[in-house]
Amino acid sequence: MRKKWWTLIAVSLFLAGCSSSNASEDGGDRTIKIGVTGGPPEEITEIVKEEAAKEGIDLEVVKFNDYITPNRALSGEELDLNMFQTKQFLENYIEDRNDPLAMVGTTYNSTYGIYSEKYDSIDEIPEGATLGIINDPVNIGRSLLLYEEVELLQVEQKDGLPKLNDIKENPKKFKFTEIEGPLMLRTLGSIDAGVVASTHAIDQGINPLEEAIYLETGMEFPMVVASREEDKDHPDYKRITELYHSEAVKEFIEERYEGVIVVTDDPFQDE
Repeated sequence: MRKKWWTLIAVSLFLAGCSSSNASEDGGDRTIKIGVTGGPPEEITEIVKEEAAKEGIDLEVVKFNDYITPNRALSGEELDLNMFQTKQFLENYIEDRNDPLAMVGTTYNSTYGIYSEKYDSIDEIPEGATLGIINDPVNIGRSLLLYEEVELLQVEQKDGLPKLNDIKENPKKFKFTEIEGPLMLRTLGSIDAGVVASTHAIDQGINPLEEAIYLETGMEFPMVVASREEDKDHPDYKRITELYHSEAVKEFIEERYEGVIVVTDDPFQDE
């Protein structure tokens, strides 16, 4: 009798193992958890969620309020993917934290702008003014490049993004203050001008086309879908990335953001 029960248990375990293996080979669980921040990353991902559902993929969207936690949650296996950062931000994070994350592919490009509560044009910004720059290493560089684009300063040409000590010419003796990106708009009353990501502006109810005194042109800082390194080639994760380039998403972006945000040409162009 005892031998018969042991045989039944062994068969059951074998079948359970086979079932698990088949599920894994077929792609496993079709529920994918993706971390985003507010504004365009969340809004656009909600459209992707609708498109994914048509293909049997349940995309669970998890919102974060900062720019460190989504990567930590991904590394800690609380998420499967995230979509909140530029390619350059992710690369800097991986190098700085030695965290084995990876880019699955690109999604869209979002502009940055210069904003001011005191002045209506770049030309009005006076000598000795205080200019706000976003305070992480990637966005310090992007902020400086934007100020260089409007000829307020000149930075030394290097392979990577410039730092504050790379400012080569500052003829109007501007002062610079580092401020967290989401807080820049709220800080404009105490500075003369500041760099603001369009995603932050839109998230706070500001229309960049109407409120920015200048919007950047030609800079390539594509937003990306990130995964853990070992998962970057997962077919469902690549499919989610492709859906950021679907017609439904393109139509939403064109209507909602009027050129402030544009879809990248190829989701896997920067691999």
